[in-house]
Amino acid sequence: MPDFDWKSAIGAVAPGLATALGGPLAGAAVKVIADKVLGRLDASEQDIAAALASGSLTGEQIVALKAAEQSFQVEMAKIDQASEAAALDDTKSARQQTVDLAKEQSSIAWGAPVVSTLIVVGYFFCIYRLFIVPADLPPNAFQLLNVMFGALSIAFGQVCNYWLGSSAGSRRSTDTVRRIAEQAKK
Repeated sequence: MPDFDWKSAIGAVAPGLATALGGPLAGAAVKVIADKVLGRLDASEQDIAAALASGSLTGEQIVALKAAEQSFQVEMAKIDQASEAAALDDTKSARQQTVDLAKEQSSIAWGAPVVSTLIVVGYFFCIYRLFIVPADLPPNAFQLLNVMFGALSIAFGQVCNYWLGSSAGSRRSTDTVRRIAEQAKK
């Protein structure tokens, strides 16, 4: 059976491991699959393909692959949480630095608020000139204003996230944990 796609067979049982086969975690995924299907960590993709081409997965192999899939999903969730925690710590330390500088009444303390104010004012000025009062602008000025609006749009989002925070990361973490808990119940 030369056309047999063993990765699709694995994907039917353990979709997360099958997805990992196509990315930077392919080597680790092959080792896990080889261990669960063949009982050997040193087996190659060709060994797995040959073993699966000769027949279907046994019940014990399916159970082992599903357990490995759940472990893999838990580890990926832990990595995502660690990444989100690092991002939150970075934001928290930047905010804390602003607070500490303000307590010292340092002239540097005005840096973040002043830059933030300039970005917000520039953003709304660009909106005003481009959309509300689109007066006759020379073509070069119109192009420059468009470029400025694009750059300030990105910066405006960053300013809002700095001062107001972002719940997108925590929402993704919660969704991931909930999905893993649901899979564990199955």
